[in-house]
Amino acid sequence: MTLEIDGVEIATDDQGFLMDPESWDNNVAEMLARKEGVQLGDEHRKVLNFIRNHYNEHHVAVDARFVIKYLAEELGYRDKARHRLYQLFPYGYMQQVCKIAGMRRPRAWSTG
Repeated sequence: MTLEIDGVEIATDDQGFLMDPESWDNNVAEMLARKEGVQLGDEHRKVLNFIRNHYNEHHVAVDARFVIKYLAEELGYRDKARHRLYQLFPYGYMQQVCKIAGMRRPRAWSTG
């Protein structure tokens, strides 16, 4: 499958995850978010940038607990951070946040 953004085709798997995380940019995030029914605001973008920065540094998707820690400490949500993550992305960390952030679908999902 593919997404077309500004005349450029970007490959996705059958569930809409990018095949190549390097093809991600803000326009791709907007398109993926619209497909997921999410209107990106400042906090969404901060979370996505946190995930992308981790990916760019380590070449793997960051674990959800670190995103929750980021929300708790950096954005001030403390013990409500997990709840806030699911308010921002109601279909969950892996299903929605990682998809919009341009991560590949985890292998464990593709085998089961």
